[in-house]
Amino acid sequence: MVKKLFFFFFSLSVFLGSFSCTQNLTDDQLKKIIRDIDLMPANDKDILKIQNIIKKCEACEGTGYLKIARIYSKNDNNAKALEYIEKINSRQLITADTSLEEFFSLKCLQSNIYIYSGEYVKALDELNEFSAEPRAKNYPYYNYFILLMRGSINIFMQNNAESLRCFREAYKISKLCREKKNLDMIPGKKHQAQIEDSYKSTAYLAAVYLGMDKLDSARMYIKEALGNADHLDDVRNADIKYYTYQTAGSVYMEDQDYGKAQNYYLMAKKIEEKYLPRYDTKLAVYNSLLELYEREGRKDSINYYLKKIVELQKNNSKTGINFNKSLDIRDRKQMQNLKSSNEILIDTLVIILVVSTGLIYFAFFFYKKYKEKTLDKKDIPLSDLTGMDQYNESFKEVVLLAKGNKPEFLTRFNQLFPEFSAKILSVNDAVQSSELRFCAYLYLNFSTKDIAEYTYISVRTVQTKKYKLRKKLNIPGDIDVYVWLDNLIK
Repeated sequence: MVKKLFFFFFSLSVFLGSFSCTQNLTDDQLKKIIRDIDLMPANDKDILKIQNIIKKCEACEGTGYLKIARIYSKNDNNAKALEYIEKINSRQLITADTSLEEFFSLKCLQSNIYIYSGEYVKALDELNEFSAEPRAKNYPYYNYFILLMRGSINIFMQNNAESLRCFREAYKISKLCREKKNLDMIPGKKHQAQIEDSYKSTAYLAAVYLGMDKLDSARMYIKEALGNADHLDDVRNADIKYYTYQTAGSVYMEDQDYGKAQNYYLMAKKIEEKYLPRYDTKLAVYNSLLELYEREGRKDSINYYLKKIVELQKNNSKTGINFNKSLDIRDRKQMQNLKSSNEILIDTLVIILVVSTGLIYFAFFFYKKYKEKTLDKKDIPLSDLTGMDQYNESFKEVVLLAKGNKPEFLTRFNQLFPEFSAKILSVNDAVQSSELRFCAYLYLNFSTKDIAEYTYISVRTVQTKKYKLRKKLNIPGDIDVYVWLDNLIK
């Protein structure tokens, strides 16, 4: 007990002593303390430290809130990250004029949060807002990182060609950075961080080539990426090493070298558990290991990872609810701010109209009416599962089985649509049972995101399966796979 009390008072004195030292530091020095906090190992203690600095340094708010938001996002708490981003934006604490570096970090963070919520167009808009800043063109590192993010977003949007273009350009810039021919003029620690960050593009290229079934290119770049990873620090570059090992596992999976695939998946899992305990990183590595063990027929491992995925999905559903609430609060605030701005504008216009001539008043009145008419657009209803209402309860039962990923789903589906499997096999008799099951999900008009959710695999895996199915069934690239299946069964 005495030892515990001594340790408590000693820790308290160290904390108070360190805090008292901040009283004599300038605002710029305090901002530097915040910026120098390493993001990867940062935790609640670092957040508390930043909050204490902000209490004594009002000029540190923008820098501090941004760092806190990045820590929360890194720790998979986007709801809290969004809360601090709103504090920054509502008071315009960070702009391109206040700090181009912090403005870059803010826009990338906002883009990431839009990606998390599936709003990919908005995610690209955030990046475009930064790229529109004239000074951004003078910094190759910023251009490199924006290209990486654009490439990643285009993968989610199933635009592999644009994604590949972005990653190739980023790779060229990264080579120049490592040769020290075209680095941003930021000395010291930041300079080294950019050098290390430049290795991301290699693994990204390997992944996109893998998704396009260009295995020779994927092998070439993953070999280079693995060589790079050996020289990177586990803490500072955990995200690079995780993505490299995860991609390497997938490459070896395609080569049916299951021993190496498992080795790299487990290395990615180790990095994730120690430094990146996020929902997306966990889900990706769990799904990869599950697919590996399914191929090997290892029942115990299959059951283990199925349970882990279900637990992860349940926990994430609670986090997702909180995040959606935060998005709703943000949207309501934006609407309220817009409403307040409109009210101020209307009041101003009324004053102008009172002192203006009747001609100006009527001109504005008719302009307003015309504008309202031009904004009156008709809604276009979405197409539904046309013609399937005839199956009534049987059809509903099949949909529920699909959503629950039940083993008996395909059997009941074939009973409901007896010609389905036969017609698929008539096109290519090498189609496997798992692929027929996937075709059934597509025939039920489930989206890529829906299929990923119901079958506990990643969106990326669903996209890969679609691409392979097109090749196997010889579906032309200009024909929608949903339309093709619908026409085949008619």
